[in-house]
Amino acid sequence: MKKTLSIHLGRQLFVIEEDAYDRLQAYLKKLEASLANESGSAEIVEDIEMRFAELLRQYLGDTRQVVTISDVEQAVASLGEPEEITEEPEQPKQQTYTSSDNSNGQKRMYRDIDNGILGGLAAGLAAYLNIDPVFVRIIFVIFGMMGFGFPLYIILWIIVPSAKTPSERLQMRGKPVNIDTLKEEFEKTAGRLKDETIQAAHKFKSNNEHLTKQASQFLRFIGKVTGIFLIGGSLIWLIVFTLVVSGIIDIVPMTGDQEYASLYEFLKLVSPVNKSFSLIWIGILLVGFASPLLSIAVGVRLLLGKVNKYFKLNFIILPSFMFLGIILGIMGSINSARDYEVYSEVENQHLTIQADELQLEELPMIVNNRRIVSNGGIDFISVHNGKIMEHGVHIKYRESADSSFHVMQVFSAHGIDRTTAQKRSMRIKHDLRLEGNKLLVDPYYSFPVSDGLRNQEIEVVIEVPKGKKFFINNLEVKADEKDYVGVMYADEPFEAYED
Repeated sequence: MKKTLSIHLGRQLFVIEEDAYDRLQAYLKKLEASLANESGSAEIVEDIEMRFAELLRQYLGDTRQVVTISDVEQAVASLGEPEEITEEPEQPKQQTYTSSDNSNGQKRMYRDIDNGILGGLAAGLAAYLNIDPVFVRIIFVIFGMMGFGFPLYIILWIIVPSAKTPSERLQMRGKPVNIDTLKEEFEKTAGRLKDETIQAAHKFKSNNEHLTKQASQFLRFIGKVTGIFLIGGSLIWLIVFTLVVSGIIDIVPMTGDQEYASLYEFLKLVSPVNKSFSLIWIGILLVGFASPLLSIAVGVRLLLGKVNKYFKLNFIILPSFMFLGIILGIMGSINSARDYEVYSEVENQHLTIQADELQLEELPMIVNNRRIVSNGGIDFISVHNGKIMEHGVHIKYRESADSSFHVMQVFSAHGIDRTTAQKRSMRIKHDLRLEGNKLLVDPYYSFPVSDGLRNQEIEVVIEVPKGKKFFINNLEVKADEKDYVGVMYADEPFEAYED
C-alpha cells in the first residue's frame, strides 16, 4: 500500500503516489533553478507544467486514476532533464526519446493566430500539412466561389482551437515538446513581439508626426482666417466708433428739435454732473479705441505668425488702457448713481375752490391754433428748445377736511444733495389751470436739458369735500379717507388705485 496525494498540475487535478510526487517536485525545482537566469522563465516553467500534465493524462488513459513513479519518469524522459540545457549552450542539445513516447513530433491541428490574416485557420492548416499558407488560402477562395467556402471556414474557425501557448504552437508544427523546444519557442516569440513592438512604436511615431504636422497646418490656416476677420471687423468697428463719438453719426432716437442725438448728448442727459460725465466719457473712449486696436494686434499676430518685441508691447499697453477705461467707467457710474441719493418735493401752487362740484379734465394740446385730438406711436426722449418734454402726471385724490376743494401741484426730483434736488424740482414747468369749476391739467411737463434725467415727476393732489361731486374726464369718482392714485397720460383713459 502506497500513500497518495492530491495535487494541481498544469491547471489539472491529479491523484499521485508519494514517491512520484517527490520525483516531480525535484524535477520542477531543478527546472526552475536551471532557468533562473533566463528571461521569461516563469512562462517556460508554466508551459512545461501544462505539457507534463498532458503527458500524465495520456499515460493514465481511461482506466487508471493514480499517477505512479513510472508515469513521472516517462514524462521526464519525454521532456528532458533540466541539466541538458545548462551543460554546454553552444553545442547542439542531444536528447534521447523513448519509443513509447508517441507525443514527440506528434502534430495537432490549431489555428495559427500569430501568422493568420483573419482567424489563423489557413495558416494553422498549412503548418499542420507542412505547406505554404498561400495554397490553403487559394483553396478556400476556390471553395468560396463554389458557394461553400465561407460556411466551411466559419465552421472550422469555431471547431479548431487557437495555438495560444508555446507548447501548442510546437504541436501545431509537429515539433517535440521539451525544455529545449519550449525555450526556443519562447525566445522566438519574445523576439517577434519585440520586433512588432518596435515597428508599432515607429509607425505610431511616424503617424503621430504626420498628424501633428497636419494639425499644425490646419491650426495655422484657421489662425490666418481668424486674423483676417479680426483685422477686418476691428477696422470697421474703429471707423464706426470714431464716427459715433465724434458726433458725425447720431445713434439715439429722439423727438422734438432733432430726430437723433449723439452719444455725447445722450450721456449728458443720463449723467449731467460734470465730474461723473467726464469719467464715464473718458472710460468709453479708452475701451472703445483700445479694444479694436488690440483685436487688430491679435489679428496681425495670427496672420504673420511672428512679430518683433516692440509690436508685442501692444499686448501690454492696450489691455492696460482697457482696464483703466473700465475702472474710470465704474467710478463715473458710481458718482452718477449718487446723484439719486436725495429726493425733494416742492409745492408749486395751492388752490382753494369753493364750488359744489369740480371737473378735472386733460388740458388740450393746441398747435398752430388747432387742437391735437390724439397721438400715437413710440415716444422717445423729446427735447424742445433746450427742454426735455415728459408726459404722465400723477393724480391723487382724497377726502377734504373742510367744505372746500383743495388742489396742490407738487414737483419732485432727485439730486446728490437736498439743495440740488430742490433746484431741479423748482425748474420743472407744468401747466395747471382753473377755469370756473374746471381744473385743467396738462399731461405734459418740461425741465431744462442741463438738469438731465433725474426722475422728475408731477403730482396733482385734490382734496374733495364730503357730499360734493368730483369728476375726472366726465366720470364721477368717490373720495373718502383713503388716498387714490392714478397717472394721466395724453389721450388715454384714467384709472385710479388705492394707494
